[in-house]
Formats: sequence, structure tokens, C-alpha cells
Amino acid sequence: MSTPENHLWNPQLLTNSHIYWPLLPLAEEFMASHAHWPNLNDYQNFLEQGQSRIYSDAGAALHFVPQGKKPSTVDATYEPRIYLKGEIQTRLRNWHDFFQVLVWKIFPNTKITLNRLHYHALVARHNMLQINQQSPTKTPSQRSHMENALTQFDECGAIILSSNKTLLHLIQNFKWKTLFWEHRSELSADLKCIVFGHAIYEKAIKPYLGLTAHSLLLHVDKNILQQPALKLTRIADQLINKQFNQVNNITSPQRFSPFPLLGMPGWLPENNQPDFYNNIRYFRSGRRTKK
Repeated sequence: MSTPENHLWNPQLLTNSHIYWPLLPLAEEFMASHAHWPNLNDYQNFLEQGQSRIYSDAGAALHFVPQGKKPSTVDATYEPRIYLKGEIQTRLRNWHDFFQVLVWKIFPNTKITLNRLHYHALVARHNMLQINQQSPTKTPSQRSHMENALTQFDECGAIILSSNKTLLHLIQNFKWKTLFWEHRSELSADLKCIVFGHAIYEKAIKPYLGLTAHSLLLHVDKNILQQPALKLTRIADQLINKQFNQVNNITSPQRFSPFPLLGMPGWLPENNQPDFYNNIRYFRSGRRTKK
């Protein structure tokens, strides 16, 4: 998604919305230290700061590279380049790719797993094309349900951690006003929404009614929710990674629960009134269905 602010560097951006709270512990200092847009070397140094190099599941050291030309083979497309060569194609002066860098830093285990699953799903599609004696350099345009799920979470995913099963039940059943207003006091203590998808972070630059995450819901002990932000995001990385590593656990976008992010108390000034939650176009009563 492109925004009018896409070329304007704003070091204060992450303090403008509560949506960015998972990024703050590591990213705030990084942003403040740059008077202008970071370059690829800045991104690389940020990724490796405080830790050893990160490798794809194929053993390639990850590094940020310029966006390439239109690929002519499967191995030259985005996910295979990461998996096989460690090359993360990155546009400069671009918020979408900037947030992609931050997510790689904060959720490395999950990003590596998603990349592996993406790669193997793409190879499976490519092999099927060869079996059908079609062009060996192209893949079918129709992606699998698994690929759609991976892309959806990678771009717009979130993990909802709660020690209160009632809150998770309300999310599963689309009881939004009950959740966000009648249980408002419980949300701050018993539930954490951790955005994963870099596209959501980009959209939050100019939040709009309709901003919705595709979330994994997990019941956890309350002591996990009380951890400092940096430790909590590391725990979240492990929990999300575990979900995607479980065989046949996530095979379709239907596995995720829609979550209207701007309903979270304090995430939009207008939601401090109960009437805000009467907007059924945003706070829907169920999933959209195709006619």
C-alpha cells in the first residue's frame, strides 16, 4: 500500500499510535539516530545489532539487497531468493519495506519459518506445472490455500495473547461491543494484541475504519502478559513460530480470526465512546461470505 507520506522520513512515527508498541523497544532508537531515510547498510547493521547473523532455513545468511528486475525463473522470485541466497529485496524510502525490516528484526524465527513454507509451497506448485508439461519457468497463477494463508499473515497478521478465555471467545464470535466496551477494563490486564504484519504497520500511518488484522488467538498464563515489551515480543515470536511449524495447523486463511484493531482501547481517540462500536460496517457480526 502506498501512502502520501511514503517518501517523508518521520522519526517520531512509532510514538504516534499504540499499534506500534511491539516495535518500540528496538526500533525507536534506530529511527531517532537517522535524520534521513536509512540505506541498506543501515538496515543490515540494525538486523545484526546485538546478535549473530541470521540465516534462512537453507543456510543462507540474510542480507538486504535492492529490488531486482522482473524475475524470469522461479528461483529469482522474492521468497526463493531469501530462502536460497538470503537476499531480502528492499526498496529504499518506502514505509512498507521499512516495516518489513523491523519485523525481520523483532520476529526472526517466524519470518524464517514463513519463508521456508512459502518456498516449498511455491516449488510444489512449480513441480505440478512441470508434471502437466507446461512452461518450466513459470508457476500457475492460482496460489494454494496454504500460500494465501502465509501471505495474509505475513502482510496483515497479529497474535492475540490472553489469559482470559472469555475474551478469546468473544473475538471468535464477533462480539465486538461486548469485548471492547463491556470488558474494557479487562483488556489492558488480560489481553495483548501484537501486530506482526508489516502492511498493517504501514496502513497505521493513516489509520482508517476497516483496519483489520488476521489473528492467531492463544490462551496463555497471565505472567506472560506481564513481561516487559521486548521479552513479550520474543515470546510471541516463539509462539507464532510454533503455530506455523505444527504440521497441517495453518493451511487456509480461515484459520485466522478477523480482529478490528481500532477497537482496542486507546488505539483510536474516537473509541472512548460506546457508540463508536455500533458501526457494523467495521465491527461485523461474522465473516464475509462469497455469493
